[in-house]
Amino acid sequence: MTKHDLAAFHAGMRHAADMALIAALALELRDDADALRQRAAVEALRGLAEGLRVEIRPDDGTVAMVARIAQDPASEGDETCPECAGRVRWAKDATNGHIHAQCEAVGCFALMQ
Repeated sequence: MTKHDLAAFHAGMRHAADMALIAALALELRDDADALRQRAAVEALRGLAEGLRVEIRPDDGTVAMVARIAQDPASEGDETCPECAGRVRWAKDATNGHIHAQCEAVGCFALMQ
């Protein structure tokens, strides 16, 4: 899978998870929301959304990269992209220390705390 394919896959998974949560909310707003069938459907949709989000959570490479950036005393720098092994440019916000990072490859890794 190319980096663009992977980015599209993750975007699709996020969209599917969002749609499952929207469908669950729509069921919760129905007049018969307390019916067993509706409650079961809501829980199934919420479970689907969580399962999809698990598939797109950062792997250990991303977590390790963010930890290295947090420990670095510099206010900006470069890291190796956990998705495509390209170059990730990062910067820390001077006021709160939040990290902003983005891969130079279009549509690849990006992070904003």
